[in-house]
Amino acid sequence: MAQRPITIKDIAEKLNISVSTVSRALKDNHEISAQTRKAVQDLAKELGYKPNPIAVALKTHKSYTIGVVVPQIVSTFFATVVRQIEEVADSHGYNVLVMSSNESMTKEKKNVDVLLANRADGIILSFAHETDNYDHVKMIQNLGIPLVLFDRTTNELEASKVVTDSVAGGFQAVQHLIFEGCKRIALLMGPEHINTGGNRMRGYIKALETNGMTVKPEYIYHCTDFSTDAGKQAATELLSLPEPPDAFFGISDDLVIGAMDAVKEKGLSIPEDVALVGFSNTKRSRYISPTLSSINQFPEKIGKAAADMLFEQIVNSKYARVKTEVVSCELVVRDSSNRKGLEI
Repeated sequence: MAQRPITIKDIAEKLNISVSTVSRALKDNHEISAQTRKAVQDLAKELGYKPNPIAVALKTHKSYTIGVVVPQIVSTFFATVVRQIEEVADSHGYNVLVMSSNESMTKEKKNVDVLLANRADGIILSFAHETDNYDHVKMIQNLGIPLVLFDRTTNELEASKVVTDSVAGGFQAVQHLIFEGCKRIALLMGPEHINTGGNRMRGYIKALETNGMTVKPEYIYHCTDFSTDAGKQAATELLSLPEPPDAFFGISDDLVIGAMDAVKEKGLSIPEDVALVGFSNTKRSRYISPTLSSINQFPEKIGKAAADMLFEQIVNSKYARVKTEVVSCELVVRDSSNRKGLEI
């Protein structure tokens, strides 16, 4: 037969003091004498007393838990963001419940439902590539629960956001390809409704126009998702054009890694015939052959900024304001685009 959990009432009876005295002693309240505090805390430890999280939540209206919803937990970028969020949450005495949508809007909605059912004190979220309806996020806001969006966001919601300076990142990537002598630069995009793609495309266009080059719609390819398979399919089609691209810039590393496969299958040399640059500087980009040039988004900074922003809302809810923080990024040059043989 399972033993019932120890309660503060049990401790109070054993020490012949009131329940309220035990409660305050466990919180190290200095209105209670040091001797009594020590006696209560020692007995609680001896008996294996653990606070009931549900009871605590009902009493304090706080669960001391925040939720994080990411599109892919296996992604280096998202895993690093989550790790940083956990560090900040731990410093506030909070636990983190991490959930993955696996790029599904349906799963993302279920994730949000679970977090709301578990009375999460705040939610940090990055949208799945399928997400094109935001009613589930509006529900979070309508309930008055602190919310921060990061990386994949939308202009349809008035919510605090942490994003990469994707316009600058796209500009850096394409400017580099032009410097390396590329003339026909293709852009591998994701779904049109996700902001990150639009901003990276603006950087792409800005770099071409800055260098007096024509923006050719046939070189801008909207992939159905951010997978390597989608990137390979796109590159295969683009390399079949009468004037095929001599470079690919993709809004994610996986898209460009897929494109790399297509380039190899065509028997073309990288970077001599076709140069490639990705976005996110994932671990995979450093270990494939040839190594992939990519834009470093500094996920550590994004995770810390998102968590700090969320706890600002949790701690000072009356004074918190909707705001957007933009994190700078930088190009990391590797073999896939280094035509001029610069030191890496």
